[in-house]
Amino acid sequence: MQNKKTVAVLLTRQHSIFSNFIYMISGRGYTHASIALDSTYDCFYSFNFKGFCIERPRRRKHTQRQRKSICYQFDVSEAAYENVKKLILEFADNQNEYQYSRLGIFLCMLRIPHRFRKQYFCSQFVAEMLSASGAVRLKRHTSLYLPNQFVKELECQPCLCRVLYNAV
Repeated sequence: MQNKKTVAVLLTRQHSIFSNFIYMISGRGYTHASIALDSTYDCFYSFNFKGFCIERPRRRKHTQRQRKSICYQFDVSEAAYENVKKLILEFADNQNEYQYSRLGIFLCMLRIPHRFRKQYFCSQFVAEMLSASGAVRLKRHTSLYLPNQFVKELECQPCLCRVLYNAV
């Protein structure tokens, strides 16, 4: 039997003007998505207004208002894990080249699939990483997910092994 690795997706409800807008238009749920390569919750990868970012949500927990969160853990094959890890490391090594896609959010809201070179928003980035793993099968184009729109699909994935509420 092949060794299994863990990939985790963290959805959070953040509080900012833009996050509040996303909250209102996407069903009043989660407003940010990030992905981790283990179950320690120390290091997550995502996109914010500055571009590609490495997040450490546990370190900020005490300095921000309590955030609503849910974390989905997936058991993936070692090959799937290595695919995602390789992609994330490429983003990290070249993070100055990537930008946040404001236009992408707008097109997502209009349900227009798109792809801009080196531009992502948080949930699009997470969707791309999940698709790259080959273990998680998403029904829509990766550019058509806002964070709150992951919930139903992630809960139905056969490789889902654990769901943690208010993980951070």
